[in-house]
Amino acid sequence: MFAIFKRELRSYFTSLVGYVVIGVMLAFIGLYYSANCLVYGTSDFSTVLYSTTLVMLFLLPALTMRSFADERRNKTDQLLLTSPVGIPSIVMGKYFAQLAVFAVPMAAAAIMPLVLTAFGTISLTSAYATWLAYFLMGAACIAIGTFVSALTENQIIAAVCTFGSLLFLYLMPSIAGLISGSAAASLAAFTVLAALLALFLHWMTKSLVLPSAVFCVLEGGLAAVYFLKPAWLEGLFPKLLNSLALFGRFDNFVNGLFDISSLVYFVSVALLFVFFTCQGVEK
Repeated sequence: MFAIFKRELRSYFTSLVGYVVIGVMLAFIGLYYSANCLVYGTSDFSTVLYSTTLVMLFLLPALTMRSFADERRNKTDQLLLTSPVGIPSIVMGKYFAQLAVFAVPMAAAAIMPLVLTAFGTISLTSAYATWLAYFLMGAACIAIGTFVSALTENQIIAAVCTFGSLLFLYLMPSIAGLISGSAAASLAAFTVLAALLALFLHWMTKSLVLPSAVFCVLEGGLAAVYFLKPAWLEGLFPKLLNSLALFGRFDNFVNGLFDISSLVYFVSVALLFVFFTCQGVEK
């Protein structure tokens, strides 16, 4: 795994990708840090990171788009898959290399709250809790981008699909507010999710039996709940979207709340999509 990590990390700095991601990330963090904290005298460092969350939607797809798509396009994935390194080690090596690139601007951002202590009182606990949540949220986004890159051999398609996925996660709270809270609306939304799950299982297994069985069981359960206990479905889908909103959970830290469940959620999303990537590459 370490050999894959060194190879991948070196490739980011022999091209412009690593420098562009680090430079743009530092530029925006430094801009908001100078404007909010140094010019206006705000001691709340969490607002600096909150202001740059939108930047992640554009930078992280550029970081992850080449991880597996470039290997497949150049046919070098055959060398990786026939090497004595296992698929989980290959995926983890590439993932940690991307995480290391993302950690460079985050390491610079970790110094900024200490600078503010020279000008006044600042809650370092709140600042570094927000910093940790921001880093783990970025790790989850990188895992999603790595998984998308493993599905295609075109870097542009990987970048666009990753951006679309992250944008959907970013807009989840707003989308939840637009969906009706009626039981019928929740039934329709969960039916679409069941169909998407069945398609995903079909893509993973190339079988029609398991996806069809899963869809029938889920749809049968939803229909039974809708006719017997419709109150259970009222407002359930909007609540689900709000609870799954990746960027929405970061708001708790910006508001001064240390939410352990959100940290666990970020780590769980990262591990889940790394696992999906391993399964996709193995397939």
